[in-house]
Amino acid sequence: MKRLLFIFTMIAISVLSVSAQNDYYIRKAQSYQREAEYYQKKAEGYRNNAEYYLKKAEKYQRDVAYYTKRGDLDRAKTYSRYSENEMDKYETQLRYATQADDKAAMYLRWAADALKKQ
Repeated sequence: MKRLLFIFTMIAISVLSVSAQNDYYIRKAQSYQREAEYYQKKAEGYRNNAEYYLKKAEKYQRDVAYYTKRGDLDRAKTYSRYSENEMDKYETQLRYATQADDKAAMYLRWAADALKKQ
């Protein structure tokens, strides 16, 4: 849905910018579209960070299993805590990605509204 709205906005901005370069609403829509692209890139970065933290948490869980098997429960407990911390970071990054996606969608709606006013 967001991608479709983004593509629609891009096409509309391209078509309308040729016919009226100096129009206020077109410039405003272009500005909103740039903001939306910025937040989409931020969201992608947050998702990449989340993937990184998830991999780290999985590695720590493997370490927990290894040290538990060896009977080193103190070290297993430490790695379990590390894993929990990485999972918290993972969830935080996903939350940030969702917020950035929402902002991007908001700017795309504003861009579409600005083009309607034109």
